[in-house]
Amino acid sequence: MSKTTNVTTMQEKLARLNERAKSAESELKRLEEKRKKIQNSIAEEERKKRTHNLCGIGGLVYKYFGDDISPEEFKEMLDFLFAIDVVQNFVTEEKEKRFLQNNPPVIIAENK
Repeated sequence: MSKTTNVTTMQEKLARLNERAKSAESELKRLEEKRKKIQNSIAEEERKKRTHNLCGIGGLVYKYFGDDISPEEFKEMLDFLFAIDVVQNFVTEEKEKRFLQNNPPVIIAENK
């Protein structure tokens, strides 16, 4: 086998590898775009959920405190309410209940 044939074979191999690399780069780019699109969809859904939650909470604030309350006035009312021991205890107990509902206890089996 002559050196010319060997070089020609290597050049053909190199061309095929370059083609495969180009194809792989295209596929990687396509997958990255798809990944980014899915990440954006997830972020959008989370934003919608937070917005819906904030609107619900805001509606309750308006219901109980009126729709003319300013953020500063609302904060002052909450500061006053949360300074009451009974309210603090109630809120703490409710947080603990919610935590336990959402996080069942972990049971560790004993070694026998």
